[in-house]
Order: sequence, then structure tokens, then C-alpha cells
Amino acid sequence: MTPDASSGDAPASTPDSPADAPQPPPARIAGINFPPTQGTTNAGAFLPGVYNYGYTDAQIAAANATFTAMRLPINVESANDPVTLAKLRSYVDQFAGQAAIIAMFDTTTDPTGQPHADGLPDIASFGSAWAKVHAAFATYPNVRYELFSEPFGYSAATAAQYLADMQQIIIAADLPAARVILDGVGYADDVAAVANVGWTGDLAYHFYPNWLSSNRTQSNYSNFIQGKLAGLSSRVWITEFGANLSIQGNTCYETYIDGMPSPSADVDALRGLDDALRAFRAANAPIKGAFFWHGWHNGDSYDYWDGTNAEGACKVRLIHANY
Repeated sequence: MTPDASSGDAPASTPDSPADAPQPPPARIAGINFPPTQGTTNAGAFLPGVYNYGYTDAQIAAANATFTAMRLPINVESANDPVTLAKLRSYVDQFAGQAAIIAMFDTTTDPTGQPHADGLPDIASFGSAWAKVHAAFATYPNVRYELFSEPFGYSAATAAQYLADMQQIIIAADLPAARVILDGVGYADDVAAVANVGWTGDLAYHFYPNWLSSNRTQSNYSNFIQGKLAGLSSRVWITEFGANLSIQGNTCYETYIDGMPSPSADVDALRGLDDALRAFRAANAPIKGAFFWHGWHNGDSYDYWDGTNAEGACKVRLIHANY
């Protein structure tokens, strides 16, 4: 979401059960996020309490016509609520292949203060919550667990502590390592830091236009992403990417003159992402999947379903088709 060899502390490996064993994912996972339908899509998932998910079964089933997987944000309170877990399971049941990523968000205790909490987990409560999530989805082999979304309380300098904390949660929840995805530190933007301290499993990366503060051209975005995921792309899920989809007069965001600023950095960001993912595919190192933020039909500029956002939504489909 806007403003990704084990260490000695790793759990001992044990044989996976058939349900826990890693399954070959559906080819070219085209994913979409279904955030809680509360607050704003930028900060609503950080609000405390059990989430509100206002999606109807018909809306979820309709999304399955375009997307092959879903990402479902959750927090500790929601994971501790059996009714909520049953609802999420019913959503996953409607997707072919029952492919999903469950992503744990931190929540702020003061909704009027820091909207994104502090980026640091309460390890004990996360461990307990993840145990409940796994109990609900243990028999769903294509459901993966994004252990902590956007751990911006950590940096490259504290990546080793981040990994140690995540390993404590994995052990406490008795999660199968093959189904765990660790975000890059920061806003899930530094996956190399996590790999460099010993994590050998799957990684989550997030991408938004403001990841570049200046020189926001298509080529610069492409080079930026390729640099961030260099040598790691085949282990990476882009569990969030997004941009303003409402730019008019540019069919499917396909018009661009390289080296010149386009009418919007949002257009360049999506075009640059498309370029980067094609490059990884050409190098025989494609990413594992990408999930657009977001699928809540709330009328904002990132709303995939809003009619005024059709040009950008078309570009999202092209991105999904090309990697």
C-alpha cells in the first residue's frame, strides 16, 4: 500500500504434509487486492478492530473472470474472529484454483494519529493470529502467507533483526515455510536486504509511483525496478502495485515518447513496471505474480472497477498478460 541459507534461528525443516507442500502456481498469476471496505484504501487497513469486508459473493465471483488470484489484507483482530476467517475462506473458494495471499497488517492504536502504525509487529500476537489463519487455510495449498505487510519499522541496517522476528512468528504459528512470503524491509521495497541476511524463501515487493522522487520517466521506473529485483525476481511476488488509473486521452496508457515526461508519472510508472517485468521474463526469471491495488469499487483513482479508470485498468490487464 502507498504512503520487496537460513540463519541459525530458523526452524528445523520437517516434511510438508500434502496440503502444506508447495504447489506449482497457476501460470502467470494475475492478482488483485481486496482491502477492507473501511476508511480510505491508503489507510483503512491500518485501522484497529475487526475489519469490515463489504464484498458480496457476486462481486468476488465476478473478479474471478479477470483475475486468477486474490490478496486479502487481515489484521490480528480479524484473524482472531472466526466469522471473519469463514468469510475470507468463502471468498477464496470462489476463485479457480483457490489461489490467494493472506497479508497481515499492523494497526495503529490511534486512528487520528499515525495512519500507518509504526511498522513493527507485536510478535506474540502475530504468532497467535497466524496460527488461527493457518488453521483456517491449512488445506488450501495455493494460499500463501505474507507474514507482515510493509515492515517500515525496519531498514536494511536492521534486516537481520527483522528476519529473526519473522522466524519467531513462523515458529510460534507453526507455519510451513514453503507457504511463507516475507516483505522487503521498508514499504516492502527492499527485498535484497532480506535475502542478504539469509532468507531463502519467497519475497514480497510493493511498487507505487512515489518510489521515485524525481525523474519519473518510463525508463527510470523500469531501471529502478530491475535494480531492486536483480537476481531475485524468480522468488518475488509483487503483492501490491498501483497508480492513478484515471488519466484520460491515452488509450490503455500505451502512448509514450521515451526520455520525455508523460502527462503523468502514473502512466510512466505502469509502463516502466511493464517494461521491467517483460525484461525479467525475457531473461527466463519471471516474477511469481503481481497483485493490483485495489479491487474495492469505492470510486477513487486506483479503483480498478470504476468506469472513469478504464484506460489505466486496461494497462493493468496488459501488465498481467506480459509477464
